[in-house]
Amino acid sequence: MGSLHAGDRPEAGNALYLARFIFANNPNGPIMQNRVLPWSLRASGFLMSKLGKPFPGLTARIFLRFYSTPPKRKFKPAQLSVKESAVTGTVTYSQYPFDQRLLTLTTYKWGNTGKKVLLMHGWGGSPVDFKYMIQALVESGYEVVAFDAPAHGFSAGKRTNIVQWMHMLQQFMAQHGDFYAVVGHSLGGLSAALALVLKEVHIPKLVMIGSSVSAPGIFEDTFRQFNIHPAVMPVVQQLIARNLQSDLQQLDLFKHISRIKAKDILVVYDENDALVKHQDITAFVEQYHVAQSLKIRGEGHFKIIKDKLVISRIVEFLHG
Repeated sequence: MGSLHAGDRPEAGNALYLARFIFANNPNGPIMQNRVLPWSLRASGFLMSKLGKPFPGLTARIFLRFYSTPPKRKFKPAQLSVKESAVTGTVTYSQYPFDQRLLTLTTYKWGNTGKKVLLMHGWGGSPVDFKYMIQALVESGYEVVAFDAPAHGFSAGKRTNIVQWMHMLQQFMAQHGDFYAVVGHSLGGLSAALALVLKEVHIPKLVMIGSSVSAPGIFEDTFRQFNIHPAVMPVVQQLIARNLQSDLQQLDLFKHISRIKAKDILVVYDENDALVKHQDITAFVEQYHVAQSLKIRGEGHFKIIKDKLVISRIVEFLHG
């Protein structure tokens, strides 16, 4: 399998993403866990599996801390050159609709003319991961805009979540005027789609690349992989409702079929994606009849945004 490094695989530094990758690629699950997973993650997984039944509240807090803490990231020279090629700036927004404390994000812009396309990176990622996508879009006449999500890249913050991402997207779109399209990878795609359902925002075109279609589904998969007792999940939902004023069950696109406020939708995914179930995405596309789709058999979750066929299809979709 080879080693995983956050600089090579932007999201792989996150503990739960790493666990999902290892479990998905190794049928021996727990055996491989002992051989491959870092000691700290093995200890945390073991702790959650043992504490879940007697201490569901404590286990829920540990679980959510994992899910809200992105990996630390060291950028390579090639990635920094993508940043240097952009016009960068900062914006300051409220952290949540119910929390007016301010948070500063780093912004990027490539190109000066044409319709505006907003790129949304994934968990542990950054806009600099879209090097080839940015080049293709600018060459095709688009102005490309992006920002580092909270606790990512060069933006402020230590922890974040999909509820906060939706709020940041809403504020960013309100401030920067009309966007022609949003292109989101992984959590960026899911948060954009949910914002187009749950927030007062709309867009002509939405592209989701390697994106899960259900936040509750991600949680449930992780519970099974870590053998966390079912008693923990209701507490997780209560904490999300109390602290984020959000219903976890509503962060599921299957509950919002045909409610995404985008005229055209393209869903791109990879059969070899070890982090996102391609069967779930296929089921979603089959139900969401207005969505177009492209399924490839490529190199998985992270390299999909570099795939030439994927980039070509996205440019064609935007032109169409």
